[in-house]
Amino acid sequence: MTFRTQLQKPSARRVTALAALPVVAALALTGCSTDGSSDSAASSSNGSAATGATTGTSGGASATAASATSNDALLAAVATARGSVGSGTVISVEQEQRGSAYEVLVVTKDGTEHEVHTDAAGTGATGTPQTETADADDRAEHDRFVAAADLDVSKAVSAFEDLHAGSITELGLDDHLGKVVWEGDVVDGSGTKHSVRIDAGSGDVVTDQVDTDD
Repeated sequence: MTFRTQLQKPSARRVTALAALPVVAALALTGCSTDGSSDSAASSSNGSAATGATTGTSGGASATAASATSNDALLAAVATARGSVGSGTVISVEQEQRGSAYEVLVVTKDGTEHEVHTDAAGTGATGTPQTETADADDRAEHDRFVAAADLDVSKAVSAFEDLHAGSITELGLDDHLGKVVWEGDVVDGSGTKHSVRIDAGSGDVVTDQVDTDD
């Protein structure tokens, strides 16, 4: 009987081991399936992150390019100068100190020229407007410029932008061959400077050429 019992014990162990094999196999398959899902999820997540990073970089570059060629600050400087003086016609606006400030000239009805300086954003005046008493010749010239300029400074900016996408570094009323013109410079995205004159009354292009001067 003892011998018979000893023979039965190994058989029982084998049966138990064989019974356990399907469970082990099932667990192994479950583990593989879980690992595969995790890898797929990680891969999908990484792909999405990469796509988002690429999109973000592209958007940032576009925003930078747009910022580099925007004339919003120049137009803001025009509005700030008008507000500082109270009224009048802007006859000139230009960047100063490598774009860190603007100088705007405003002429009031009495012919007085007011010089206003603003910050880089154009939204704040620095100091108080400086006035220059105009003599008879100055008043006559100012009156002629203002009367001939059917295009105000804002419309002149739009006309320049239609010709060249870029930053306007200076813009002002001037006399060219007996005609009142808006004269100024536009620097495009490649750094090329375009010197432009348009008729201050009609907006027609008078001259448009690349400035090769250093």
